[in-house]
Amino acid sequence: MKAVVITSPGDPEVLQLQEVEEPEIKDDEVLIKTEAAALNRGDIYQRQGFYPPPEGASTFPGLECSGIIEAVGENVSRWKVGDKVCALLSGGGYAEKVAVPAGQVLPVPSGVSLSDAASLPEVACTVWSTVFTTSRLCPGETLLIHGGSSGIGTFAIQIAKFKGAKVFVTVGDERKLAFCNDLGADLCINYKTEDFVVRVKEETEGKGVDVILDCVGAAYLQRNLDCLNVDGRLFIIGSISGFVAELNIAAMFAKRLSIQAAALRTRSVEEKASIVKEVENNVWPAIMSANSGFIQPLSQTSCTSTASLDFEIAISQLPLRDFTHQICAWGFPHLLVKTMDFSHLNRGQMTLMGSAFCVVLSLHFTLQLVSQHLFYWKNPKEQKAILIIILMAPIYAAVSFVGLLDIRGSKAFFMFLESVKECYEAFVIAKFMALMYSYLNISISKNIVPDEIKGREIHHSFPMTLFQPRTVRLNHHTLKLLKYWTWQFVVIRPVCSVLMITLQLLQFYPSWLSWTFTIILNVSVSLALYSLVAFYHVFAKELEPHKPLAKFLCIKGIVFFCFWQGVVLDILVAVGIIRANHFWLDVEHLEEALQNVLVCLEMVVFAVLQQYAYHVYPYSGETEAKLKLGKKLE
Repeated sequence: MKAVVITSPGDPEVLQLQEVEEPEIKDDEVLIKTEAAALNRGDIYQRQGFYPPPEGASTFPGLECSGIIEAVGENVSRWKVGDKVCALLSGGGYAEKVAVPAGQVLPVPSGVSLSDAASLPEVACTVWSTVFTTSRLCPGETLLIHGGSSGIGTFAIQIAKFKGAKVFVTVGDERKLAFCNDLGADLCINYKTEDFVVRVKEETEGKGVDVILDCVGAAYLQRNLDCLNVDGRLFIIGSISGFVAELNIAAMFAKRLSIQAAALRTRSVEEKASIVKEVENNVWPAIMSANSGFIQPLSQTSCTSTASLDFEIAISQLPLRDFTHQICAWGFPHLLVKTMDFSHLNRGQMTLMGSAFCVVLSLHFTLQLVSQHLFYWKNPKEQKAILIIILMAPIYAAVSFVGLLDIRGSKAFFMFLESVKECYEAFVIAKFMALMYSYLNISISKNIVPDEIKGREIHHSFPMTLFQPRTVRLNHHTLKLLKYWTWQFVVIRPVCSVLMITLQLLQFYPSWLSWTFTIILNVSVSLALYSLVAFYHVFAKELEPHKPLAKFLCIKGIVFFCFWQGVVLDILVAVGIIRANHFWLDVEHLEEALQNVLVCLEMVVFAVLQQYAYHVYPYSGETEAKLKLGKKLE
């Protein structure tokens, strides 16, 4: 059979339609040939890698479906082959066939199409088990629903009104206010323009509501408690705003408040069977046809036939908070399922393709310069150093692109990628110093120091004056010292990298140790860069024809952008400007992804700048003259 398979955590392109083995049913299960499946927020989180299925459940997405029973287990007596049903699943709805415990199967309500029925089990079981079974909402009590226009919200409004409760809702715009009002909500609050705590207190004469169904989480925790009545119950079913909050429990004692939270998917088979049974007894009678029922499907296009399972997840193209009944049977969670087509490019794919193109461009410009130096191979000592230096840009770009491909890799893996770049940076700094020595015909190993530069003064500044005299005379010893100051970073950087990666793998990497390595590496690289600056100040006049400043800035610019833009991204995350819902990743990985994308882009710029700073013309003149002479002789 065919099924939608999540090949790896990521954007919708990781979903692939593949041939898989048909499920084998147990004695207490039935096999359903899927007619339709609904899309829930949990399916999106599973595809992104944040919501794995329970142990033993199908790894395919899909938390509910409808269809026709094709086979029944030996211990199943209620259902028979050919029955039209819908079912609550732990996974596997996006497949042509799915095995389901018999206790999680429901008959299709009278007057509801088989396709629309696919969107009922999850929302009905969630609302009934939270609002009524656990929170015990009674006739005459008041229920506050956050996200009233969502799938859970729209269903909760209708069933709560059917059971005789008063319903308040919060939504984010006027269109949704009107929509919830039409469904029967008694009070509709726009949380963007009004304080829902104040409005609730006004409408209840200061008492508050009896039950709150909350999908927001941390940000609303204290405010929810503030607007609960005595013996009030708060049930949390989502955490859009996060998981951590500060709570003043004084009000809980005074008003005897209770806070509850639960997920449906992770409950046991027995618990789910009990919930499904209660839903059939209490909710199904209220779900009738559009003409006679109290609770009605809000759209006749909630799902299309998935007999061939040739569909796509249309939700990837829409904002998570902007769903209403036009595209859903019961609101947000249950989205229209339509023809799958993985040929379109989404933001994640375009980002990868753009980054790959930048890597190719930086490699193109660099190899172009490399080939020119190889063609005019006149001074191997200098040009070897130049080749090592100019390869820095494509190496940085390639390493960043690899990190982007596996953006959810382990921390040790990311540390390895960063170490590759930084170890090469250390090697480049040392080679740059060697190149400057070569320009001046200095050879430390051969004890060659031109007489005209001996005796020049090097003026040290703080904090180097703590270890060196403020003024020293240039000689073989001081030149050797500058070289050692540069090369120490080449040694310290890889040693620290090996230790850091090893400690990460051993899961012993406390924050104090991280700061220790950071301090060591910053002191080391600062000393290496200081030696270059000191050397340049002494020999600026002699080095001027070789454009040392342009050459150095190409190196330092790469390091500067990579480091400081990382700091800026940290700040943007800390102040909330960069948030997970901007793209397809959580905040932590989004920050790393943006850093990698920016590095790929910037390396193209530096590869172009290197064409000027490390141009081949100092080595091509004699070769070109020989070529011209050869042409004249011909």
